[in-house]
Amino acid sequence: MKVSELTKSALACRRETRDMEAEGWENIGESGGNLWELHRGWRYSHRIVDVKIAADGKSLWVKIEAPLEQ
Repeated sequence: MKVSELTKSALACRRETRDMEAEGWENIGESGGNLWELHRGWRYSHRIVDVKIAADGKSLWVKIEAPLEQ
């Protein structure tokens, strides 16, 4: 079966979204996602621990963790 480059790209993005969300990553696209919550919202004490460029090359995957409870 022949598959076009557009189809391959779309499938890669869907696969990446499925896998990254399952691992707890957040996608930060054009609108900036929920990053504002780190400065003014309920996640003020959380922090960004890792960032990856998405397969589309136009958005980011961000891993945010809560502070350790003491």
